[in-house]
Amino acid sequence: MRNKLAILLGASVLFSQIAHASLLMKPTYHPDLDYKAPILEGNYTDAVTHPDDILGFEVGFRVATPAKITEAVETWKGQSDRLKVVEYARSHENRPLFAIFISTPENLAKLDDIQQDLSALADPRSTSDAQAEQIIERLPAIAWMAYSIHGNETSGADAALAAIYHLAADQSQATTDLLDDMIVVIDPLMNPDGRDRFAKSLEQYRGTAPNVDDQALLHRGDWPYGRTNHYYFDLNRDFFYLTQPETKGRVALINKWRPQLMIDGHEMGPQDTYLMGPPRQPINAHIASSVQKWAVTFAQDQGAAFDDKGWRYYTGEWFENWYPGYSSYAQHRGTMHILYEQSRMAEDGVKRPEGTIQTYKESVHHQYISTIANLESLDKYSDEMYQDYWQDRKMVLSNKSPYANKTYVVLANENASRTHLLAEKLLAQDIEVKVATQAIEVDDAVNHLGQTLDETTIEAGSLIINNRQPEARLISAIMEFEAALKPEVLQKERARVLREGRSIMYDTSAWNLTMMYGLEALTVPDEITRNVSDYAPPSPTQNTIDKEAIAWFVDGVDDGSVAFAARLMEQGVYVRVIDKAAQFNDVTLNRGSVAVTITDNLNNEQLHTLIKQTADELNLRVQSATTGLGNGELPDWGGDHFVLLQQPQIAIATQAGTNQNDAGTVWWSIDSNLGIRHSHVDASSLASADLRRYNTIVMPQRRSLSEANQKALMTWVKQGGTLITHEGASAMMSKADDFSSVKLVDDIFEDAHDFDIALQRRLLAQKDYNVTDALNASLLSTTVSYPWDDKPDPLDKDELEKRNDWQKLFMPAGAMVAGHADQKHWLTFGVNERLPLLYRDQDVLVVPQGAESVVSVGIYQANPDATYEEAVGWYSIPNGQEVHVRMSGLVWPEASQRIANSSYLTRESIGKGQLIMFSGQPNFRGASRGTNRLLLNAIVYGAGFGTRPNINL
Repeated sequence: MRNKLAILLGASVLFSQIAHASLLMKPTYHPDLDYKAPILEGNYTDAVTHPDDILGFEVGFRVATPAKITEAVETWKGQSDRLKVVEYARSHENRPLFAIFISTPENLAKLDDIQQDLSALADPRSTSDAQAEQIIERLPAIAWMAYSIHGNETSGADAALAAIYHLAADQSQATTDLLDDMIVVIDPLMNPDGRDRFAKSLEQYRGTAPNVDDQALLHRGDWPYGRTNHYYFDLNRDFFYLTQPETKGRVALINKWRPQLMIDGHEMGPQDTYLMGPPRQPINAHIASSVQKWAVTFAQDQGAAFDDKGWRYYTGEWFENWYPGYSSYAQHRGTMHILYEQSRMAEDGVKRPEGTIQTYKESVHHQYISTIANLESLDKYSDEMYQDYWQDRKMVLSNKSPYANKTYVVLANENASRTHLLAEKLLAQDIEVKVATQAIEVDDAVNHLGQTLDETTIEAGSLIINNRQPEARLISAIMEFEAALKPEVLQKERARVLREGRSIMYDTSAWNLTMMYGLEALTVPDEITRNVSDYAPPSPTQNTIDKEAIAWFVDGVDDGSVAFAARLMEQGVYVRVIDKAAQFNDVTLNRGSVAVTITDNLNNEQLHTLIKQTADELNLRVQSATTGLGNGELPDWGGDHFVLLQQPQIAIATQAGTNQNDAGTVWWSIDSNLGIRHSHVDASSLASADLRRYNTIVMPQRRSLSEANQKALMTWVKQGGTLITHEGASAMMSKADDFSSVKLVDDIFEDAHDFDIALQRRLLAQKDYNVTDALNASLLSTTVSYPWDDKPDPLDKDELEKRNDWQKLFMPAGAMVAGHADQKHWLTFGVNERLPLLYRDQDVLVVPQGAESVVSVGIYQANPDATYEEAVGWYSIPNGQEVHVRMSGLVWPEASQRIANSSYLTRESIGKGQLIMFSGQPNFRGASRGTNRLLLNAIVYGAGFGTRPNINL
């Protein structure tokens, strides 16, 4: 009776609001929209407020807002002794994220003891078999049930609301027995900001009559949609990158409680049915076979629960488990993980091809039944799962472990900010990090290119991560250079690409943390236990500013130096950057170092205070000089190498047509790395905007722009602006008439020779010239060598086009390739010459003479035996040289040939301004720190380095 009343109450409230607001007509009745099955069935105590009374409609009938879910949680925690509510994080928009611990009062009173037992069971180095048996006997099962990490996949959170109430209020023996044996942790609102954004769009597009058209805006929403968080991050890709507050808080609590079961409630296409585990191949090799075994068992029970209801479902198919950055990262720590994918109804319901309507309430019901079924399975199998867990933890720590005799080393470097950030991510996953206290000699270490080095010295200060430790599986999953796919998976992938032109891979095939961070690293086939100590974060810096100095410096190798420059400029300080290495007395500086001089800031009475405050907050060391005369041939402070910066006035061009993930990473990068002011502008309104307010515009990934807006942007660049484009936006600008000379590889085959000559000039400029006596002779030399000597005949236009069309089929879904960063260019301050690049199916840029290839694809190395009898593309490779392209992940040979010698980052002068183009997304998921430094350099230094400065008279 309560369910019918709740439906009527919810409908009458909605209709009365509509009627009072605008006197609209009441909709007609449709029986298929009247889902009659109750979600909640139990013997509920009146002491706990029914969710319908909090929401004002039946739970599952409509989307509950984050505010209402929070209200329910706050209400129930004071009414039931079965609940303990932990706020584990706050979102960017200051909304709380809760973990609700549900069990008997007796179990909740012992949470500290239980947590200590879980920690002991996780580390066989300090726990014996006998102790483990006792722990397993007394431990309750632990379940972590998480929902709606994508804010517009709403049914999970509504099911969570129903499940919390049921477990808190149901007086049945079944529920009481379940809670006697188990601690259920429900994470009902994983992305409150995204859900709130989507809930507002539902209000905006809701009409008087229900809508069952899945193409309607009610169901789809509009840009930037509700999937992502405040900064448009996909939180379900962030579980080891740990960039967002929601993820950081969540992972800390999950890792503390080491659940046996973790579920993640999602939604998929509206015309689909319901997907549950287990996944198909590829499955990451570092997930224990016992975990995979239990996934099959749980699926059988969950499927049976759906069979009882007559609901359709499937397992596997498109669902693989290769990338370890989903919520399923927990599997690498021993947790059995289940993905729920419910066909997405948004609200009301969706008309399906067979003529039926699936209602939103039914979709919530599916998620709820899955939840209860999985908890019942865990209750049955918990003890056996603990036994498997214990045996696996012992195995990975044994001498025969596949993780024995392996160490990952992050080589010592001067970029303290980035190195500490990497260490911080590892420590957050309970990974033990050491530091070399003195130089260590090792043999047979492997570098990022997969090359085995005979002898290597690991310098003091290098990070040492031995693989054989309790979290060995996760360590290898995120730190190994080569996550090798099984041959049968490669066969299926190749066949799918050839037949259908698409991949079986659901996500990127490479993600190595050291490559993403652009930090040089090695894999050492041994455990390094001597001459190491525990890693400790850098101590806070307290600078003392020498007020008698004439210049103050922050070394440019540290990423924080860019923020130092940007924040000082925003406070009115004139700042310079030194574009080559420098030395003043005993102060040695890397290229890209930031300089503040007394002569530029004579009237700034706060100068010393601002330098100290800014450096201290960024934990940077300030050095000073009392002379502007550089040592030897190194630059002096009045020369061209001390470049005066212009304060960046930044706009990000976004809105409809822009990839919201890429736009969000730019926005977040500025806010998290720089903290300076900037504007978001609508890319569709550039022609009507006053672009003179900005000297730097970033255009994230998009494919098109109206002719008027594109013309306005081009005119602004020619007048002195710095335009930074990503991916499709770069392709778009390269095709603009009379603008960029950089071209897509598809468009150069008529002039392939000219582009090859430009490439040869860049390669020869990197080599030392062989100076001989003949250079000073007066006699005409007849032995001049040319770049095209001893090269195979070039491929003609038709052959190049055919090969290019074929190679396009095999472009990577996401892999790490070797980038060469021009160490004489200002855009590469703070990055190594060998720079890993995350490369996806993106447009391939090629640079002619006159434009600058700042970062190119491929590392050239000498090989006297290398000769080339046939051309492989538009480019020629010098004899005696070999090109390394792939670093990690799936890169087919055809793709390697297509992208080799292309440019990842280009720069060219246009009029008084400049165009800086990335072929990809430089701050991918907020985690590609190496290439993100290129973006920060472009944003902060571009207005000063690449354009003609304005002098205000």
